[in-house]
Amino acid sequence: MSQTHISLSAGEWQIMECLWEQSPRTLMEMVHTVSPATGWSKSTIVTMVGRLEAKGAVAYTEGRKARLYAPTIAREQAALRETESLLRRVYRGNLGMLVNTLADTRGLTREDIDELSAILEKAKEGQV
Repeated sequence: MSQTHISLSAGEWQIMECLWEQSPRTLMEMVHTVSPATGWSKSTIVTMVGRLEAKGAVAYTEGRKARLYAPTIAREQAALRETESLLRRVYRGNLGMLVNTLADTRGLTREDIDELSAILEKAKEGQV
């Protein structure tokens, strides 16, 4: 999988989720999977797949009847890059401010708090 930074739009995330869920897929398989939820036409999906290919996020191999598309980046890698970008751009790198905003606007369940506490304990121990 590629290590270069690839920024994905919200729509591109939907195409990538389709491919992360199952790949490789043909273009028509992506259309049948993504269109019902988004209402996008085949041409819209073709355009988005082309953009993802140009960014290096997907690649294809020639199948028997159609191209088979697969992601070139792992979902976890893409999510980490987007999270780091959000943290830098919106919160000026201040992780506490991000967590505070989420706590204030979403509210935290007891499970959320326990999970965050466990993460912080691991970080204290240098195990993260």
